[in-house]
Amino acid sequence: MTTTIAVGMLGLGTVGSGVVMRLTQAARKIEQTQGLRLRLAAVAVHHLNAPRAVTLPIGTRLTDSIEAVVTDPEIQLVIEVMGTLKTAEQAIVTALQHGKSVITANKDLMATAGERLTALAQRQHCDLFYEASVAGGIPILRTLTDSYATDQVTAVAGIINGTANYILSAMTAGKTYSQALAAAQRAGYAEADPTNDVGGLDTTYKLMILSQFAFGQQLTIDQLAPQGITQLTAEACQQAAQAGWQVKLLAQAQRFGDQLACRVAPVAVPQTTALSQVKGVQNGVAVTSQAIGDSLYTGPGAGSTATANSVLNDVIVAAQQLVRQTRGRAFNQNHADLTVTRLADLPQRYLIFTTSSVLKLQRAANEGDFSLQRHTADCYETSVLTTAQLRQLAVDLAGDGRELTALPIAFSTVTTTTAIKTMQPVHVAI
Repeated sequence: MTTTIAVGMLGLGTVGSGVVMRLTQAARKIEQTQGLRLRLAAVAVHHLNAPRAVTLPIGTRLTDSIEAVVTDPEIQLVIEVMGTLKTAEQAIVTALQHGKSVITANKDLMATAGERLTALAQRQHCDLFYEASVAGGIPILRTLTDSYATDQVTAVAGIINGTANYILSAMTAGKTYSQALAAAQRAGYAEADPTNDVGGLDTTYKLMILSQFAFGQQLTIDQLAPQGITQLTAEACQQAAQAGWQVKLLAQAQRFGDQLACRVAPVAVPQTTALSQVKGVQNGVAVTSQAIGDSLYTGPGAGSTATANSVLNDVIVAAQQLVRQTRGRAFNQNHADLTVTRLADLPQRYLIFTTSSVLKLQRAANEGDFSLQRHTADCYETSVLTTAQLRQLAVDLAGDGRELTALPIAFSTVTTTTAIKTMQPVHVAI
């Protein structure tokens, strides 16, 4: 027996066009395997006469009224792929108030307003799913919900912005930042205004959502204090690669006891780890848990097809629960009250880049009670440093007019008081 579900959609840009295409191509399979016929009843757009990348199915009406879609009594599910904040939130609220389940790919909105929208969905006994909001083509949120249901996640680390990863990969290959950004824009991987991508805000929103699923912990932008990639040089990326690391804009959250240490920043990822091999516009999320250990999930982080596939998978789950009358269970059931700290504030190893003389560095290291290992002409690896030691090193070098670039080495953080107390200073030999 096949059940027909009327679907409305808000937006017909890159992702929306991909949803229409995938829905058309997969219609027969969805009907055969799921017993569902998803009928696209209406699509709301900003400009009715704008050129379209796809042809809408016969019977689908095109409208410039969001209200007409979210209040239509015939429509049972609403897909929101507009990519705005205030307008999208109001549309989702109205849809939920009219008893419609909602699927969205809006990471900015779900990171900042997800808690109240989820609460509204539960009060209305509707579903609110947003798998496509993080790492587009990787089903990481549902994986964390289902596959780790009996496990405890202790750390997540993600390369979850394809634009930044593409730029860093290009810089490692020899392009300057400006050249790499221009190439990303020409290829369609970067927006005309790439600020959110290269400044780390996009990654921050995604980590805020990942944290809820992995640890049950809400995070704020202030707690994460994201750092972007705009101050990095191609020379630093290349020297790091020569020394055995890949520079990545990494989203990290690591739990120890009742604390959660987080960071969004460029870091040096050891080339011995699988995560370091995630290149170009690909995304990767590494998960460490008590039962499974280390796992890596990789795939396209964006693109109309990959993101649309995640959207449609959510649509199918929402449609199934609509048919079974089991709607209203929150997408994320994980909740915790952890103390949030910054990974940047904890002792860890660093790659430092400086043109200071070896003698100057040797004197600074000996006075600061830490060690250095020289890898290339201007690249050194430190022993574990506290933030105070790192600040003092920067002051010492600044006195000679030398700038210091310091990249945290991923997964080198000391997170226990005992370990910190038992660290013995080792004097420099470079």
